[in-house]
Amino acid sequence: MPVFLAHDGSLNGDWIAHYALHLAAGSVDRRLTVLHVEDANISGEPLHQRLERVSGLGERIGVTVETEILPMHGGVFGGLDDYLPKGPETLLVSGARVSGGRRGLLSGTISERLLRFGHYNVLAIHVLQPGLLGDPRRVLLTLSDPGSALRAMPFLLPLAPAIEHLDILHLAMVSRFRFSNLSAADAARLYHAAQSVAESAANEIAASIPLSTDRIDSHVRVSDDWAKQTAVEAGRYRAGLTMAEMPSLKSTGLSFGHPIEQLMRIAPSDVAVYREAEA
Repeated sequence: MPVFLAHDGSLNGDWIAHYALHLAAGSVDRRLTVLHVEDANISGEPLHQRLERVSGLGERIGVTVETEILPMHGGVFGGLDDYLPKGPETLLVSGARVSGGRRGLLSGTISERLLRFGHYNVLAIHVLQPGLLGDPRRVLLTLSDPGSALRAMPFLLPLAPAIEHLDILHLAMVSRFRFSNLSAADAARLYHAAQSVAESAANEIAASIPLSTDRIDSHVRVSDDWAKQTAVEAGRYRAGLTMAEMPSLKSTGLSFGHPIEQLMRIAPSDVAVYREAEA
């Protein structure tokens, strides 16, 4: 699967590039195509130096790096979307804002649009720990439903050679009111139903990517706060990267208060939001 990186010419783009290089290193052709859409923010020698740095990093790990400078077409999104091959054979790596403020880390960004439209496989990454150099070693994958493990496979497969341990988390979600009044019997029923989903996902992943079963663990919690609980578990299992699936939000976009946004703000790890290409 060809791997592409949307690089905005910033230092944050360099941080994201480390992840893209590791994904490319795990692909069949070990090739990364770096895409930069021309804008007024950076150009000339400063841009050239940044892109050359990515090429140099690729050489060190045996990844061939090619660079394409693209024209805008209705903005940066259009420039990228015009160039990229549509479909499930394309994997695009992009970034989130370094600091969200009142705008959010993903909400309103080019990456959010790329995720929402589902034209190709997209992995949007918020880097909290640049020192990991895109090599988190321990990854926490959160499941939104029984099918989300399979939808994560285009991203897990090329990343697998760099993963030392994969923790799979499935949360049995209840309302805040119900959670505060949950009986032990009801909690046990919710737990066991979620456990079945998590264990099934672990088996599917073990059968599909080169990770032995002793490097994969599944975990279940009953919770009333998805973002907070996921962040707690990322800390508990010392995750370097937490992966979460982008929901289908074509018409409305990602609000500032959406759980994905909340997770990016509070997670103690890097966060990657993925969306598999639509059929």
